[in-house]
Amino acid sequence: MLKIKNKAQPGFVILASTLGIFVTVSFFAFYLARFSSNESNAGGNYIMDIKARNLANTGIEHGLQIVKSSFSSFSSPVIGNFNNGSYKVSLNTSVDENGSNLQYNHYGLLKSEAEIGGVKRNARLIMSSYPDAFNLAFYGGNTDGISFSTSSTINGDIYFNGNIGSANLTSGKIAYTSITNPNGNSVFHGYPLVDFPNLDNSFYQSLLSTIDEYYNSSSEPMLIFDGNNDYAAIQGLNYYGSNAIAKLTVSAWVKVPPDGGDWAVVDFDRSEYYNCVVGVPNGSASGEGDRVGFHTRSTANGIKDMWGSTNIRDNKWHHIVWVYNNQEVYDKKIYIDGQLDGQQNAYPTNTNLGTNRRRYGFIGEGSEAGSYNAGRNNTYFQGSINKISIWKKAFAANEISSLRNINDYDDNDLVAYWPMDEGLGNILYDKTSNNYHSTTFNNPTWSTRQNSGQELVENQNIILSSLNNQNILEHSGTINFYNCNINGPGKILILGDVIFSGGSTLSGNIDIIVQGNITINNSTIGNSLINNCVLYSNSNISINGSVVYGLIICNGNNLNVIFSSTIYGAVYTQSNNTEISSSTLTGSIVSKYSLSLVNSSLTKGSLPQIFGTPYGFKKMIIPGSYKEF
Repeated sequence: MLKIKNKAQPGFVILASTLGIFVTVSFFAFYLARFSSNESNAGGNYIMDIKARNLANTGIEHGLQIVKSSFSSFSSPVIGNFNNGSYKVSLNTSVDENGSNLQYNHYGLLKSEAEIGGVKRNARLIMSSYPDAFNLAFYGGNTDGISFSTSSTINGDIYFNGNIGSANLTSGKIAYTSITNPNGNSVFHGYPLVDFPNLDNSFYQSLLSTIDEYYNSSSEPMLIFDGNNDYAAIQGLNYYGSNAIAKLTVSAWVKVPPDGGDWAVVDFDRSEYYNCVVGVPNGSASGEGDRVGFHTRSTANGIKDMWGSTNIRDNKWHHIVWVYNNQEVYDKKIYIDGQLDGQQNAYPTNTNLGTNRRRYGFIGEGSEAGSYNAGRNNTYFQGSINKISIWKKAFAANEISSLRNINDYDDNDLVAYWPMDEGLGNILYDKTSNNYHSTTFNNPTWSTRQNSGQELVENQNIILSSLNNQNILEHSGTINFYNCNINGPGKILILGDVIFSGGSTLSGNIDIIVQGNITINNSTIGNSLINNCVLYSNSNISINGSVVYGLIICNGNNLNVIFSSTIYGAVYTQSNNTEISSSTLTGSIVSKYSLSLVNSSLTKGSLPQIFGTPYGFKKMIIPGSYKEF
């Protein structure tokens, strides 16, 4: 019987050993590969995290540039794409990234959300619509004396580039000074804590300069019509024929009192040719009595009445232009102060104005005249007029401003021009070679176009949006608003002084820009930091027994807040004398010089939000407000 012995062969042992080593090495390689893969993934995620973080910061930078140029661009989030990733930037002026209220009204949170390669990073930054000096309760930028009454209290940090003296600070607040040996509880700061902010006042000055366009020097005459029986009859100029007028422009400066107007500025008979009017005879019809009208007639298509949209019964000068162009769809247009106030598709293209009746014209009266100074309507204009021109061309929108002052009397398209600069007599001379002079009847009054002295406006409700397209009330002299309610939004522009007194109230975001002094006595300016006002004066500001919400800018020698006044908001003053006496201010004071705080309290608080406005201040980033999350 054959027996087989179980004896290992050398080759088998070698094979088994080799297989064992291979398996061991394979397991080692597998785990090494997994380890390397994990490390690689971790490294990749780390790189993506850095990229996402940088992308979020790119969004922040993009957002800052947008805020500087156009705040309105943030009506919705801004999306950006970069390096295969994307970011979304938004601006919130109410709450932070956690939904908590921002510390002050004038703060805004810029938030950037970024994503790249599936990795997300966020960043935020808090900014102010004011320069950093306004982060203090008080900032004084020049070496000078400063005094704080012992009965006055300051709740907030302060800085003065000089000797602070004995400031009565609320516990935990700090007084900084640049004086080497500060007194009391002040802290030495060897250089200015921040720079005194410069104000760009071009916004204010450009608006004030527009008043000069409406009100020229006191030597420029005007003619006042009383609305009873005075007028001017135009000599020589008349129209005849069914196709007499293909193109027409009439321009005039007009000022109408609240009870004025009520018919023709220039009239060649509404029923035959054209009539340029304010209001309607014998009062208002459906609100038309407050507006500018342009009424015309063609032979084939009849009478077409047209009304603008602006109430000009505001005792203010307006530049009014009436245009007819038979080549345009909207062939009739009215412009007020350079802005389109109304338009009408009155007639088919190529339709000319006029019938087969001859008509002569009037200034300040309605025409039925078949000859010079013949038939009239007895509907007399009440108000002031000067610089009337009539053209046989249709001015385009971009040409309207050129009609404010006429210099070229030899223009072939200029039919007649009465600057009404005689100042006396009863003849209005036509400056063109046509010699269409006009004769006045019943003694309209010569005066000047510039307001002088002080005008008193009492017990009036004034809605700025109803005055004109720009929501502007302007005056070249001094004006006193006594017991008046003025509602915005809008602007009040004054070349002289302005006084608000007798319980006057202003609300609804109003800019009060004044070349002279601003005086506020026993009145309320603004009603919250949302519905606030801006007060700008190139001279002095005095606030007595009043409440003000808003931004106060004083460039004169004196700023006085006295007699139990209350101020909410920001005060910027370049005055040599800034005094807060027996009053309360919540917000911030930035003064080029010193401050006298007497029997008063000053508390750091919210300022009116001025993001995206041209009020002259540069925005700032709140130090330490950057955060990644």
